[in-house]
Amino acid sequence: MNAESRHCPYCGKKFFPSVYHRDQKICPAAKCRKQQQRDYHRQKYQSDAEYRLVCRESDQKWRDSNPSYQRQYRQGHPEYVEQNLREQKRRDRKRRVQDLVKNNLAFDLKSVSADVWLVGSELENLVKNNLAISEVMIFQSVAAPHVRPE
Repeated sequence: MNAESRHCPYCGKKFFPSVYHRDQKICPAAKCRKQQQRDYHRQKYQSDAEYRLVCRESDQKWRDSNPSYQRQYRQGHPEYVEQNLREQKRRDRKRRVQDLVKNNLAFDLKSVSADVWLVGSELENLVKNNLAISEVMIFQSVAAPHVRPE
């Protein structure tokens, strides 16, 4: 029997399914198999509450039996600590912007006679927001010099 070749959804390479597993959809490469396992776990974790509970209990048991692991890892990997700090700041900024998405009362522009510039990478999340400012910069006009009274 001659099986039809298939394309692996992970690496895109052509492969022939095993004669023992004719419904095989992933090539036999270890990298693709590992990715399939991660995808299955992620999907199962999101959709199955009991599976999620078992995973959390297993993680908790491991943390209880290895209480100093995280502290030791951070001490041995300062680049991880720096990267994690940067990423946490990015996640915090994104969360603040998302909280403002439907906020229409952040700042009333009608009472301000100034130009307003919104700058940032998360601005596409402000679709329904009139204005949301997390930082305000005020610039003095350079058109007329300011004279201090003596």
